[in-house]
Amino acid sequence: MNEEILRADEKRQSDSDITGTPLDSAAPDAEQTQPHAEGPDNLPGAAGRQDQEGPFPGFLELLYGVFFEPRTTMKRVAGRPPLGHAALVVTILSALGTAMWLLTAARVLGRVLQAASLDPFASVFQALAPLAAVTVFLWGFLKWFVYSSVLSLAAELLGGLGRARGVFAASGLAGLPALLMVPVQLISYGTGAENLAGSVLSGLAGVTVAIWSIVLTVMGVREVHGLSTGRSVLAVLSPYLAMLTFLLFLFAALAVVAAALPSRVPLLNYF
Repeated sequence: MNEEILRADEKRQSDSDITGTPLDSAAPDAEQTQPHAEGPDNLPGAAGRQDQEGPFPGFLELLYGVFFEPRTTMKRVAGRPPLGHAALVVTILSALGTAMWLLTAARVLGRVLQAASLDPFASVFQALAPLAAVTVFLWGFLKWFVYSSVLSLAAELLGGLGRARGVFAASGLAGLPALLMVPVQLISYGTGAENLAGSVLSGLAGVTVAIWSIVLTVMGVREVHGLSTGRSVLAVLSPYLAMLTFLLFLFAALAVVAAALPSRVPLLNYF
């Protein structure tokens, strides 16, 4: 019995000499030796999400995506809202709109002044033209801010979970189809307002661009707030519905006031 124990000890000693591992040391547990990474970047699936997102597209690539891959582009916009790119788009559209307004206003005012024999006042209108141009340019930013704010509020009231930053970016980029109106407006300007074909072309292009922009905005709101398509449409149309409701109430109030006035009473003397 003792001889067998001695032989087992000698065998273990010889194995230890061959491998170089002490008899007392035990193999460390794999879970203890492996360091535990902490932080949101090392959560399960984080690496996969980063590989799917990749680097955010540049400005020109973003423009291409809005025109030809709107759904995929709006998903990426919802994940990482490019507010700077959206502001650049609004700036370009406002500048182009201001230039076209100046051309149209110069032609219309010139004809009106000649028809009314008000040529001496032409210098006054020329002096006010820069102020009017600045106002038209800033109107584009004001319209973007107000519309995006109302749109974000309406989406949240309908159960949306997104942020206002994403709505601002989506609504700003949704105005890109308006770039296609520039050549149409130039054609209409060249042919003149009295040309029926140019007016019809400008009207059809305006309706198409408006519908296109609304569809892009619906896609953006749906991706940013995680709403259904129906609720996204309702959120996008809510500012127009609110304005229409206000006008209906205003006309109804005016009709009630007009009906309550005594008959055959001149309005100027009555008030």
